[in-house]
Amino acid sequence: MNGTVQRPADRYGAPLLSKRATRVLVGLVAIVFLAVVVLVGYWTTSPPIRSQMVGYDHVADDVIAVDYTVTMDPGTGATCRLQAMNEGRAQVGFVEETIPPQTERRTAHHVEISTQGEAVSAEVLGCEPT
Repeated sequence: MNGTVQRPADRYGAPLLSKRATRVLVGLVAIVFLAVVVLVGYWTTSPPIRSQMVGYDHVADDVIAVDYTVTMDPGTGATCRLQAMNEGRAQVGFVEETIPPQTERRTAHHVEISTQGEAVSAEVLGCEPT
């Protein structure tokens, strides 16, 4: 005996698919699954709008100026959220800036954030399409 158990066809009926057809079907399902995983991974790792902090400057005790760049498709508008933080990394200022549709892919922006106390740093929290 070769170690495989054959099921009696007269009792249970013939298999719906041959062994070869089953292997091909499992292979196709695996390929489609991998393609979906790759597509979802690509969509989630390449957001439509990217922002990058360039720098910040203390204008006054209660104002900090932020320079940042936004990369997005031309003709797309965005809303960007920026925050100023104190020495303990608590938020002391917040602003939401609306960027109208631009003609360039990468644009530079400047915003001043009024703070409630002394800010020691600032950051771009993110940008979303409008």
